Amino acid sequence: MEYVKGTPYFCQVSEKIKQYPYINKDLKCDILIVGGGIDGAILNYYLSKKYDVTLIDKSRFGRSCTSCATVLLEYQLDDYAEDLLAFMSEEEIVSVYQMGLDSIEKIDEFIKQNGNLCHFRKVPSFMYTNSIFGASGIEKEHQFRVKHNFKSKLFTNETNPFPFEIKAGIYNEDGGAEFNPYLFTKQMIESASNQTALFENTEIVKIVENGDGFIAQTNFGDKIACNKIILATGFNFSLMEEKDLCERVISYTIVTKQIKGLNWKHNALIQDDQDPYHYLRILPDNRLIFGGEDTKFKLKPINDKLARKKYDKLTKDLKALLPDYAHEIEVEYKFCGAFGSTENNLGLIGETETPNLYYFLSAGANGIINAMYGARLMQDIIEGKENPFAHLFSPLRK
Repeated sequence: MEYVKGTPYFCQVSEKIKQYPYINKDLKCDILIVGGGIDGAILNYYLSKKYDVTLIDKSRFGRSCTSCATVLLEYQLDDYAEDLLAFMSEEEIVSVYQMGLDSIEKIDEFIKQNGNLCHFRKVPSFMYTNSIFGASGIEKEHQFRVKHNFKSKLFTNETNPFPFEIKAGIYNEDGGAEFNPYLFTKQMIESASNQTALFENTEIVKIVENGDGFIAQTNFGDKIACNKIILATGFNFSLMEEKDLCERVISYTIVTKQIKGLNWKHNALIQDDQDPYHYLRILPDNRLIFGGEDTKFKLKPINDKLARKKYDKLTKDLKALLPDYAHEIEVEYKFCGAFGSTENNLGLIGETETPNLYYFLSAGANGIINAMYGARLMQDIIEGKENPFAHLFSPLRK
């Protein structure tokens, strides 16, 4: 089964994560984290400060869905607050928005402590519509944010500062950030406690309960005895018996060659309100990364013919969106990968029906934001502390 296909930009242009060994003997640990993508790396960084942790991945760290992340880090969610009221109270939505802003600050704090090795920068965010009907939703979302003291500026076609047409849009001066997800994963892994045991190219194929803990068996036949297991396997649900945990889709992305003079208002992160929506940002080396065109994930290889059609459409749409740059837009990287979404736009983080077996799946376009807060949530759950977001992230929620 394929979760990624193509040539992910971030892995190609980045310093590679060093090679870690595979498991070749039986082991013991307190907490086993299965999955060494960006979720597992974040969780390992924080949990390894207090616990005996083993982090394991069936391939290379950061090479699966993480490599396809486009990393528009925003406090806003996939849906407007008005639509989220079906799944959360108004007070909870406000708290989730604030959690997003706090998570961006937490990333900033990590960077200040460990160095900016992943091209992190804070940038504004801009959500817009080109539909008369969509303008009403934009205006309502703007009013919601202003009501709850979030910075929000409403632009119309007449006041639009961007090099593309809009009917309406919301601009948030401090609403976003960006980085290279592969390098951030590398930095998280290499900055973690040196007590962490790190293993690659080792797949967990079977989990068996053993008294108060578990025995995790690898594809080599070796066994890991542990008290707790956290599945941070992204959208590979094979260890979860392919449960329908969230809606999985394939998202398609193109990255252009470098474009001279490329800029718009403070390099804001761009997102439209189409269904499926599109996202756009300027990379530090003056390339454009543009994606969307989601299709349903299927339990079979990614369709190459469909992927080519999606890349061609994205290229055509990008040139139409930015006519002043159209003659310079030349696509260099094309890739696609799986991601998932939930009804309340939040991840699946917490204990399952099996005690001491947890999911750490940061679903949604805000997955990395979810994971940053999710590390704190998971620590609270492990320590038996109450957390105000536990029910919103619970894998057992309805």
